[in-house]
Amino acid sequence: MPRPSLLKCLTQVTSPHHTARCMSTYIQASIKSTSSSNLRNASENRRPTSQALPSKARVVICGGGAQGAAIAYKLAQAGWGSDVLLIEQGELGGGTTWHATGLMGILKPSQLETRIAVMSRDMYLQLEEMGWYTGFKQCGSLYVAKKKDRMYQYKKMLSCAVQHDLECKILSPDQVKEYCGLVKTEDLLGGLWVPGDGVANPWEICLALGCEAIDKGVQVIEHCTVNSIKQEDGKVRAVETSKGLVECEYFVNSAGFWSRHVGEMSSPPVAVPIHPCEHYHLHTKPVPDLPPDTPVVRDPDGFVYFRENEGRFLAGGFEPKAKPAYMDDELPEKRAELTEDWDHFHLLLENLLHRVPTMKNAILERLSNGAEAFSPDGQWI
Repeated sequence: MPRPSLLKCLTQVTSPHHTARCMSTYIQASIKSTSSSNLRNASENRRPTSQALPSKARVVICGGGAQGAAIAYKLAQAGWGSDVLLIEQGELGGGTTWHATGLMGILKPSQLETRIAVMSRDMYLQLEEMGWYTGFKQCGSLYVAKKKDRMYQYKKMLSCAVQHDLECKILSPDQVKEYCGLVKTEDLLGGLWVPGDGVANPWEICLALGCEAIDKGVQVIEHCTVNSIKQEDGKVRAVETSKGLVECEYFVNSAGFWSRHVGEMSSPPVAVPIHPCEHYHLHTKPVPDLPPDTPVVRDPDGFVYFRENEGRFLAGGFEPKAKPAYMDDELPEKRAELTEDWDHFHLLLENLLHRVPTMKNAILERLSNGAEAFSPDGQWI
């Protein structure tokens, strides 16, 4: 049951009727917006996908989300376009991508993650140079800390930033307040400011990457399911799909929270240590006088973050004890919203309202819950 002591802080309104494919609020708003630089929305300029499955491909990519589309695009850039086949069981961008909040942090805890994030940012900027709308807004990230160990981690991240020529600086509690007046700072030891961070629209980015990949020769087959991956002598030989068999040399598993299931289809099986867990995003109605340049505020000690989203709060977090999804059921063929669990979300809500007291006056639009894949230690695979 919802906890009245917390929910009374947010006035809830009845949400409008959602279609079967419920997109995140920021995606809906971005589709309706017009760009001053006449950038094209890929969602309104889709390329026709292939209907017939080829008998051969050098590379088969399973999964048409942002990751799969990016891999296809980069391979096409390298001259492999006509040798690449991307298979998607639904439509491009219809998996985890549409549920993402669009945070684009380029400074990560490790050097490898930072390098990948910088490459991604540069790729998105290239898309805008090509005329595609990405929704990128460089508003910066404000990391806050209330523990000494967290401040030590921020100092390590600062050292990593120097190697990648990224601008950032350590902040005192008073400086944290200067960068975002919404943040309660009385219990903070300091923070980290990363001005190069921002937010973007992963759905539009995914579709734009798909368009560019198709233009460069990549074949995309939608509504096609992978049934098995066949190997010989330790090498991939073919992929059996719902539309037939395709021989290949390389197979890329980018199936999101279906990745573990896809790995088990291989013979012999390939272990992918992930499982889908419930992941929550809190959406509010428009908030008066919420600055559009509000930075993304990250409070890892409180497990929460929030960003400005078309004049609204868009908030979420990573609770210390996640709630697994689909424990008793088979994974669905299509991504869909899950029933919200306010009792499970209450820790994140409590910490959000503590860190951002003005959020108590916001009008709740909805709490969205979608499954996302996580590894046992939360790190990248």
